Amino acid sequence: MFKKIWQSITSIFSSKEQLPEGDYLDIDVSWGGYYAATSEGSDEISIFRILDFNRQSYQIAIFQEKFTSIPSFEEVASLSPFIGHAPLTTSALLNHNKVVLLGHKALTESDLAGYKYYLEEMGAADDAIQELFKTVLTLTQEPTLKLRLYAEGEELKLQPLA
Repeated sequence: MFKKIWQSITSIFSSKEQLPEGDYLDIDVSWGGYYAATSEGSDEISIFRILDFNRQSYQIAIFQEKFTSIPSFEEVASLSPFIGHAPLTTSALLNHNKVVLLGHKALTESDLAGYKYYLEEMGAADDAIQELFKTVLTLTQEPTLKLRLYAEGEELKLQPLA
């Protein structure tokens, strides 16, 4: 089981050692948003949901189902995550040709259960976790944040878009 989970994470969201110059990705960031992602060399469309997002990392739930065309929000909103939480470097988003926000559903504490377990295992204090989740649950109510992610040397830059 672990091997299958690990292969799923590494094949879809592998990170690059050095950020390539000139690559960029426009993304609509929505805490609780469901996304379809396509990667170079693959005909499959993967689905993930953003639990949390910042310049260094983003936290997602990953769905096992693959699609040959971009699914509707209705098709994915009822799916259950295959992996409830995966922490990834934000620069790994540049590995995708396209990341499309399909729709948004407000996060709940139960959606964050895997994230909570991860933070506990990383040694985060309960009060710090509660404060973070308070922020995340507030952000899930906010409008979509339109960003351009691009590499400048080895640094990932985030530029707000209109």
